[in-house]
Amino acid sequence: MMIRLGLFWSALLLAAGVFLFEELPPFLLPYGYALLLFSGVLCLLYGHFRGRFSLVLLGAALSLLTIGAFRMALSDALWQEQSHWASRSAGTYEGIVMEEPLVQKGEEGYARYAFALVSIRYADGTLQPLSGTCYLYDQKEIRHFHPGDRLYAEGEMSPIRLYQNPGKIDLTGRYRSRHLLGRLYLTEGMHPVFAGESGAYRIERFSSEMKQSLKETFVPYMDPVRLSILMTLLFGGNYNDIPEEVMTSFSATGIIHILSVSGSHVALLFGFLYLLGRWLSLPRRLVILPAILLVLFYAVLSGLVPPVIRAAVMGILSVVGIFLDRERETLNLLGAAVFGMLLWDPYYVYDVSFQLSVGASAGILLFYRPILRWMSLFQKLPKWVKEGIALSSAAQLLTIPIMLYDFHRFPVYFIFANLFVTPFLEWVIIAGLIAAAVSLLCRPLMAGLLYAADYAVFLALRLNLLLSSARGAQLVTGGLSSLEIAFYYALLAAVYFRKRLSGRSRMAAGGMLSLLFLAIATAQLLAPSTRVICPDLGGDRGILLVNDGRNILYYKASRISSHTAVWEWNSILAYEGVEEADVLILDLEDVDKPLPLVMGIPVREIWVTGGDPRKWATQLLSGQTARVRCLGRTALSLDELHFITNGSSWQMVMGEKDIFLSGRRPMPKASPHTLWITGSHGFQEYTEKDAETMAPELVIYGGTRLVHAYEDMELFDFKDIPSVNLYQKGMQEIVYKNGWKLVTSDWYCDLSASGLGEKSDIRHQTSQSLSLSVYKSNP
Repeated sequence: MMIRLGLFWSALLLAAGVFLFEELPPFLLPYGYALLLFSGVLCLLYGHFRGRFSLVLLGAALSLLTIGAFRMALSDALWQEQSHWASRSAGTYEGIVMEEPLVQKGEEGYARYAFALVSIRYADGTLQPLSGTCYLYDQKEIRHFHPGDRLYAEGEMSPIRLYQNPGKIDLTGRYRSRHLLGRLYLTEGMHPVFAGESGAYRIERFSSEMKQSLKETFVPYMDPVRLSILMTLLFGGNYNDIPEEVMTSFSATGIIHILSVSGSHVALLFGFLYLLGRWLSLPRRLVILPAILLVLFYAVLSGLVPPVIRAAVMGILSVVGIFLDRERETLNLLGAAVFGMLLWDPYYVYDVSFQLSVGASAGILLFYRPILRWMSLFQKLPKWVKEGIALSSAAQLLTIPIMLYDFHRFPVYFIFANLFVTPFLEWVIIAGLIAAAVSLLCRPLMAGLLYAADYAVFLALRLNLLLSSARGAQLVTGGLSSLEIAFYYALLAAVYFRKRLSGRSRMAAGGMLSLLFLAIATAQLLAPSTRVICPDLGGDRGILLVNDGRNILYYKASRISSHTAVWEWNSILAYEGVEEADVLILDLEDVDKPLPLVMGIPVREIWVTGGDPRKWATQLLSGQTARVRCLGRTALSLDELHFITNGSSWQMVMGEKDIFLSGRRPMPKASPHTLWITGSHGFQEYTEKDAETMAPELVIYGGTRLVHAYEDMELFDFKDIPSVNLYQKGMQEIVYKNGWKLVTSDWYCDLSASGLGEKSDIRHQTSQSLSLSVYKSNP
């Protein structure tokens, strides 16, 4: 098995080496890597000539791991050589448009261009060459630019701000792969100046012109919204032209992948061409070569962006394998394709679309036929239903942990959506491609196909909306921990290889699975009763307090509110598996113009303080059915949890421990064990005179990256008080165990940090009743 799938295992080891690069010390470059590679090759050769197969495998594994790490080191060195010094530089930038812009419509609309930097001219006339790319934002677009256009843009480039929270799509690798240095914002009142065509990015320009021409041709025959969906189905992109409720609906049923060009598009195109060849009585093998050429042309038409290239390569390999009844050999070829892609760009390994493409392709090749054989037990089911269930299930099996980590929800009705919604959309794709092909030859046929596609899209949207709005359409799971992921894949491997394992190997596999299950169960039993999650929300601040089965939320909006901070907030709540909250404390003390706080979960009560809560509460909390209270100086109680506020700061008191959430007005210390959470305006109002009185065990600083924040941190370091700046370190988790501690501060917290029992307290804890008593209230 190892030898026959050598390329597949080689790709996995190379990917592991890419991941390993982050863990290896820098001093290994370059001689340490050469020594590791030499050791691996020596071990391989020695094992080969001595006939020791285990040494051959060990040497090959060590060599491949080293090659992966070294390849990543080369890419990282190239990234470091880009013009990072240009960040925060103001001047006139020269560059070339790389692809079609992302256009956001509405009052705050803009056009965002991927911009290949050439040079910058400063105000004093100094000209400096640049290497790298950036996003160019045109807030009030007056002209639409195309790939290959050379532009001059006067403005200042800001660095990319990446929120450091777990449980979301990792954009770091994607940005580094594209050498993205920052965001270029134009000087107020200025617009990009066209300086002619550069001659670069010809494929992207051809693709853009063809798609725009097709869309203009299709406009008279389809509803505008459904036409945008058709163009997205055919070529990807155009996501901003699709209503948000449609995107949400597709996500809820687990078929949102069909809105981007993926391996399924290539498989669909192959399937149609294969049926066409059968209808023309052509030999099956004769159909494959022209089909591959057409697929490659389709990839060029889609712009040859990395996701399309990956989809074309993996889709071609997967479908060819099934058509030729050689899944095992094709799995090896898939490994070769992945190996080559990672050698070309190792950052692919961090891209979620790459992970899902590889996982779905490998899942189909490994599990499609076994599941189809198992489905033969259900003799009354039609063949097309069995094949549909087998295909959709096989594609999901290897990708479930990835989807749960990045999206935190499991689509319960994905099989029904794949059986009854996806076929409509697949025929829409076929109809759209045929309409595009005959648009210059037969307009009546094109019009008929587009009318049919319009009705099919309408039916698919209605049916998908029905499924997504059904009760229990999504199972909120949160992100899986590392041990849970290991257990899942180990169990999947044990089931797949069960017939190939000897009796002793089965016992070993069973023992390993039992140990993993025992470790997960033990961690859940040892999970702390009090946890505090402090995510990185940029200028905003927020916490999730889990205390004896209660979920308490606190959100403090900054002066300039941000949609991104709210998205990060909801992402963290979903990642932690929170389905409902008992109380949301909303602090508007620093807000000038608040944005609506769109909560992804229901909340029982919302307490609003600071600023003018009665003025903003209705606007902020639109769509919430919770009871809203506008509070001033108040004391409240929720079971054993007591809340005290002076309208600015808050204290959450739990027996001998408390959490102090600082505002502009300080409060006295309430408990011997204090967790101090602050930021935005810093400690300056009361640090010097109250720090010793407050005597916090731990300080979490969020909501700012200003200079005084680091000065405050130095003060607490001087006083030997542990402190963390969320802007620097990202999201933090704090537990109470004889005092407040970060999850990495002792052996138990190390266990928690590794993922053991992370969500055991908060998945089903909201069933307890809410018993609220008001001690005193002085609004």
